[in-house]
Amino acid sequence: MNAFERFVEAVNSGDVQGVEAAFHPDFEMIVPQHPARGFVGRDQEVKNMRHLMTSHPEGRVEVRRMVETPGELWVQSSYRASGLHIEAVVIFEVDLETDTIRAGHYYSDEVDDESPRIDDWIQGLGEAGASVS
Repeated sequence: MNAFERFVEAVNSGDVQGVEAAFHPDFEMIVPQHPARGFVGRDQEVKNMRHLMTSHPEGRVEVRRMVETPGELWVQSSYRASGLHIEAVVIFEVDLETDTIRAGHYYSDEVDDESPRIDDWIQGLGEAGASVS
């Protein structure tokens, strides 16, 4: 079982210590589309997940696809809980010595079933107040 699979198992069972064990102490989260959401430190990731697991104890991570190479995991996943649905693609860097997640390049968003259809969305790009997500 790789570090991300251990993380998923921990989240889905509400195991905060298991979440912590999956991450390197110097873990870095990189969020290219929202740079201010990035951070360094396992403690922040544990804090984030503790909040999510406490506020949505029924929440579950589902792995849709995963590709693993030495030192890297590419994961497409879904997180569902009452009132919350997030789809994500994350490129993880794995520390091979500790078998922990060293960094994550996080691309995600809440699912918006009410968003504009493609023609309306593409036409609105670049307009004041328009969003690309």
